[in-house]
This record gives sequence, C-alpha cells and structure tokens, in this order.
Amino acid sequence: MSRALPLLALALLLAACAGADEPIEDAVPDTAAVASDAGHDEVREIPSREAELARDAGSKPQEVMDFLGIDGGDRVADIFAGGGYYTYLLSERVGSTGMVWAQGFSPGLAARADSGDLADATNVTLVDSLSELPEATLDAAIIIRGYHLYPDPAALLSELNRALKAGGVVGVEEVRLGQEYGHDMETHRMGERTVIDEFEKHGFDYVGSSDILYNPEDPHTDFMEGQRHLADRMLLKFAKPGDPASSEPSTAARSR
Repeated sequence: MSRALPLLALALLLAACAGADEPIEDAVPDTAAVASDAGHDEVREIPSREAELARDAGSKPQEVMDFLGIDGGDRVADIFAGGGYYTYLLSERVGSTGMVWAQGFSPGLAARADSGDLADATNVTLVDSLSELPEATLDAAIIIRGYHLYPDPAALLSELNRALKAGGVVGVEEVRLGQEYGHDMETHRMGERTVIDEFEKHGFDYVGSSDILYNPEDPHTDFMEGQRHLADRMLLKFAKPGDPASSEPSTAARSR
C-alpha cells in the first residue's frame, strides 16, 4: 500500500453522518483536502468489505463501474473516498496493472490501508489533495454523493480536467432533488440539470445517464440518514474532450 500522510489536522465540520463508508454529508470540503468520515480522529472500527456487503444491493457498484467503462488496467480516482467502499472495489476492478488514487479519505480508510483489507493492495494511493493527482493520467474519476458538498465546482473540475487523459470520464452519483434544477443543503440533494450544466460550463462533454439507481419511492423531502445509498440517485457520465490516443501518461506518472 502506497499512501501520502493524511492531513488529519484539517478542521472537520461535523453533524449527522450516514456511516464510516459514506461521505460526510454536512461539511464543506476544503479545496486542498477532505477527510470524510464521521468526523472523529480516532478509528472505532476499520471498514471492511465483509461489513459492506449489505450495501451492494442498493449501491450497485459493479453496475456503476460497468456504466462508466472502468476496466482492468485503468487508472482511476475515487474523489471524497470516505471509508473506502469504492476504493476497495475499484482496486479489485482495475487489478494489478491499474491504479486507484483515493482523495478525501477518512481515518477509517487510512487504517484500512495500514492494517485492514486494503493493507496488501499495491495499486492504491491515498492523497490528501486533488493537486496530488497525476497529470493527464486518469482514465476515470468517480464522485459518489460528494459533488454537492464542494463549495467551488470550478476548482474541482479544473483539477479533474488536469488529471484526466483526453477522453477520460467522470462519473457522478448524487441524490436527486426531485426537480431538474437546484442545490438544497437541507436535504443534501441536487437537480440533475444543475450538475450537467456545471460540468458543461467547465468544458466537459455530457455523455449520458443511467437510471440503475432510480428509486420512485423516494419522496425527495429529507436527508434519509443512514439510507442515502437507497435514495433516488442520478448517475451521470461526463468526458474530457479529446482523443484518448493523444494523451498517454508521462513516465513519471506511470511510475507512481
């Protein structure tokens, strides 16, 4: 396991959180680093794949990765990685010839990387800051229910644009607001067109959407604490314009 030293001195803004594997849903992330667990420096329990299995039926991670085209050998960033639910699965998906960078990780994921079920993973690197992502290297990045927390979309999308190869994709999962436009921090929901417009404004192509996370029973009126992986969620796919063949990673990036 390769990892940078986490900036756990970063001020963690606290409130209710769905669990150690979820992004913190009430904090405003710092643009340099995000620690996105329940807001505690101590680790009460190291997240594990065994404990996460029950979440799969609602989160549908394999179908999400299929939709985004993530495959063996890919270089992928898990943005606002939290306790590492997707970090672990991405590590398995890309295999020994791929690489996963986890940003916005929790103390739980740091412990998971040191002594948990990611301790032997040689294809995962924890980074504190988006600026630490290698340039023009990523085949894909995922943002799972964390995009709505970012105070400056332009800064986030600029860093992703820098780190992605031409043709690289970004997958965004967000809890639907119940209307096309809007950003409600009471319920931590967004309108689908709001997300699409922001990405397009900052130079990304909108590729399409999937309804695999659609839940018609969601009334779109509350936070759904502890159940946000079952809420009505959008799944959007964006791409950095350009020909993928024209954007090979540098030697330095490959050696990370």
